[in-house]
Amino acid sequence: MHRHALETAVALYGSETYTVSMAAQQAGIDEARLADCLARRGLDTGEYRPEDLKTAGPAAAD
Repeated sequence: MHRHALETAVALYGSETYTVSMAAQQAGIDEARLADCLARRGLDTGEYRPEDLKTAGPAAAD
């Protein structure tokens, strides 16, 4: 995964242009991993809570 793809996905999610699913696809990672990245940046993920993300490890570009 490229850092630029993740940062673009985070920005698009943060601007409410993309959903978690769309942003994860843009970044090339699964939704749980993206939700974890978003939560660590202080962005509300709605249906995804960090404590529910047991299978997501850190994203490479975090």
